[in-house]
Amino acid sequence: MGKFTDFFIPESLKAENGIELKRAQIGVKTTFTVVFWAAVAASISFSGGSYQAALALTLCGSTVATAPLLLRSTSRMDWAGHLIVGPIYILLYFLIHQNGGLSAPAIVWPAILPLLANLFQGRRTAKMWLYAVVLSWGAVLVGTLTGYEFTPTALPPVVANVQRGISLIGMAVTAHVVLQLKDDLQSWLTEEVRLRESETRAVLETAPDGIITVDNEGKVLTANEAAARIFEREHGTIAGEHITALVSSMDQGTLEDLDTGESLEHTGVRSSGEFPAEIAFGTLGDRLILVLRDITERKQAEHEIRQARDAAIHANQAKSAFLANMSHELRTPLNAVIGYSEIIIEEIEYLQKDSPKDGSVVSEFLPDLSRIRTAGTHLLALINDILDLSKIEAGKMSVHVEMFDIHHLVEDIRSTVMPLAEKNHNTLKVEISDELGYMNTDATKMRQILFNLLSNACKFTSDGTITMRMYPSETYKHVVCEVEDTGVGVDEEQLKAIFEAFTQADSSTTREFGGTGLGLTITRHFCELLGGGIEVESTPGKGSLFTVKLATNLRATDTESEDATLAEDLPASLRNAGSQTVLVVDDDPTMRDLLRRLLEREGISVVTAANGSEGLILAEQLRPDVITLDVMMPSMDGWTLLSKIKDHPELCDTPVVMVTMLDESARGFALGADDYLVKPIDRKRLIETLNNYRRPDESTGEILLVEDDEPTRSLMRRTLEDDGWSVVEAEDGRIGLKKLETIDPALVLLDLMMPNLDGFEFLRRLRNHPDYSKVPVIVVTARELSPEEEAQLRRDTSEILTKGGKSGEGFGEHRERLLAQVRQHVRTVISNKRPAPSPEDASPEDAST
Repeated sequence: MGKFTDFFIPESLKAENGIELKRAQIGVKTTFTVVFWAAVAASISFSGGSYQAALALTLCGSTVATAPLLLRSTSRMDWAGHLIVGPIYILLYFLIHQNGGLSAPAIVWPAILPLLANLFQGRRTAKMWLYAVVLSWGAVLVGTLTGYEFTPTALPPVVANVQRGISLIGMAVTAHVVLQLKDDLQSWLTEEVRLRESETRAVLETAPDGIITVDNEGKVLTANEAAARIFEREHGTIAGEHITALVSSMDQGTLEDLDTGESLEHTGVRSSGEFPAEIAFGTLGDRLILVLRDITERKQAEHEIRQARDAAIHANQAKSAFLANMSHELRTPLNAVIGYSEIIIEEIEYLQKDSPKDGSVVSEFLPDLSRIRTAGTHLLALINDILDLSKIEAGKMSVHVEMFDIHHLVEDIRSTVMPLAEKNHNTLKVEISDELGYMNTDATKMRQILFNLLSNACKFTSDGTITMRMYPSETYKHVVCEVEDTGVGVDEEQLKAIFEAFTQADSSTTREFGGTGLGLTITRHFCELLGGGIEVESTPGKGSLFTVKLATNLRATDTESEDATLAEDLPASLRNAGSQTVLVVDDDPTMRDLLRRLLEREGISVVTAANGSEGLILAEQLRPDVITLDVMMPSMDGWTLLSKIKDHPELCDTPVVMVTMLDESARGFALGADDYLVKPIDRKRLIETLNNYRRPDESTGEILLVEDDEPTRSLMRRTLEDDGWSVVEAEDGRIGLKKLETIDPALVLLDLMMPNLDGFEFLRRLRNHPDYSKVPVIVVTARELSPEEEAQLRRDTSEILTKGGKSGEGFGEHRERLLAQVRQHVRTVISNKRPAPSPEDASPEDAST
């Protein structure tokens, strides 16, 4: 029976070997029991002539018999339960109806349905079936009491009585089987729990860590053997003590505030004294589980490691100090050796020209002097390398950030390396992208990086080609430099040590080519200092490829250097004192050249940038008067750069003119652009646009500032004076009119809400006066204007600016933005000398917004 039952158990349940497996086995056995009694009942019904009942019993038994097959194929006990309980329920109440209602032999069988549902589907479903059975019994009872005529049984009385007896016996046997199986399951569960407890106890007792259970009052409930060993106690003496007697650093507040899973260091107490302990905390119901470990040895090891590390650091610093001191001591005599050898060589050369006879006597010393100079130079280079390495290891290598032209640097390196390449009959190729312009980094270290790589390539290559390629990275945040040669190459094993100090490829290379093996070590450190890195690929016999990435803009705040480049320290080619400077940002070299030529004819100093990243660098360093900006550029497009400029605290006031193929002026103005030009460029309009932003000069006249709020008036005056304007103040409109008797203002800045005489009345009187009717007026107000008021102001003013706050709030948080607007529009109005339109010929379209 066991093997037959196991045939219907799915493999997934067999693998678990748990409670679900036992339930499945009981369910299959119960199914066979039900099918057996259905067959017996069908035989009795058939022999008694009740063919309908026999057929129903047979169909029901056949349906129920498929439940084990469904369980085997799906592993779903609940689905199998539905296939058993449902058909039996239908069958039973069919038999009850067909055999006289309450007098039917099947009336007792529905009681077995909740048991089957509980076995297959759980308690919740069993309760539902119990309610269904009770309601169905109630319906049969009500039908009987109300005179409902159930179909009388067709069985002879004797057969009917036998069937009733067999039904009672069958139900009793089935219930007995179910209960017996339940007892077996309960016994199995009890044995499993006992076995698991034994396993858990064995694990606890053999665990190397101490495990203690504590109640919510801090009283120790249990402790394993390891805990007794850690605290140097007898095993049974720990239980009952308070946890603070074992862990002195723990109190009741510590127990209440603990986070489960947290591991902390505490101080344990034992007979030999206190010791460090690491304790992890967990909970089980209202109990606290402590898993502790004696970490005395670990603490001692950590202390020894720290001591060894400090000793190593001290030794390394002493070594670096020694190298630095010795390098300096050796440099002095070496410089003398090199210097005097060069002087003697020059004197001999002069002597050969002036007195060939005397020169021939000493000319034989020239080769020896040249060797002395060469050897001294080589030794000096070695000492410089050692000194650089000692500075790097001591963390004292400084970085001097400056802005320089990449093309000039590369040309300088090329001319220096060319003799080295020709010495071994090599061809030197230099490929540099037109998109590269300026870098903001340490030019000396970058030069040394490239020189080290190129000199190595020249040394290890004969009759070959050496190629240096430079181009921007995809994000334009780095400059990529590749140095490729067709030399001896390095195998994969030797590549692992190629950047180690005093290391070369192998001993044979050292003998053939010479060198100390410090060049690539220093190169790697310099690359890291300059915000990048270096990689190498090589194939023996074919050559090597070194790839260097360096940050395009190495800000001074990112280094330990205080020698950041200031605007006045920039090369003369990047600044032109006394003239307007325009920064042109465009990825098209033709467009950059065209704009540069157009603007330089107008006396404007022009600096160009090939991409957004370079443009931002130059803008930060140069502080240009105007920036022209293309939209369609790789990586950082014009919109992104415009947003960065307007978010920059020192660049946000710089006028930006969009010069692009895209006619998206609305988007440009929304992002903060001051003007928008569409390519191809109209030269006249370009010059007119840039003239709007020229600096003020002595002939610009005075500005009359009419504002009743003293802090606002003072701040605006100081801001405009700092920007080069002459400002006359008036506390209200009446005083402003009196000031007009003594000055001839080039522009009026006017508030609207003032005592005595408000801005509207001041403006009306100003326009009615023949001497001031053409004076430009810019209204600066926080007042909410009605459409009629705004239309009136548009007729009589050049611009309306908002203070940003509501009426009565003054500047508020929008002060800086307002001042930037004032600064820009004052410059625009005065430089254009645009008179205000007269009332009779003005229209709303004439006013700018």
